[in-house]
Amino acid sequence: MKHLEAQVAAIEAMSARDRKTEWHRRTGTVAPPAFGSGLLARALAHAAQERALGGLGKIDLRRIAQAAASGQNSTVADGLKVGTWLSRTWHGEVHQVVVLDTGFEYNGQRFNSLSEIAKRITGAHWSGPRFFGLKSPRMGMLGVSTNGR
Repeated sequence: MKHLEAQVAAIEAMSARDRKTEWHRRTGTVAPPAFGSGLLARALAHAAQERALGGLGKIDLRRIAQAAASGQNSTVADGLKVGTWLSRTWHGEVHQVVVLDTGFEYNGQRFNSLSEIAKRITGAHWSGPRFFGLKSPRMGMLGVSTNGR
């Protein structure tokens, strides 16, 4: 776990250019233009966590594949599509959440709301969507401006 923490800290300390170089080194492709430096850091940290701790289990992967094959395009609270991954680094630790058809999964447990997960991570009451960067005081859901700016 200490090695993973060191990897995440190294990613956080990288410049935007270094993150793009690391993405290319790991994937052999140019970083997606839509990925800003912060999202690129989260994607790299996620990949490091998957390498260290493993990814989704077979059951969840099968459910996601079945939903995709059936053309299912369902959403849960906060307008998120099933199968979406959310990531947040908190005090040097990367926290991953998967959107399910009936809530969210975090650390192998199911939760009804992102706010429950944010409280589990921080120990304090947070707006889950805000904690995971889905909205801010000036922006609406998913970073869409709500005041015309």
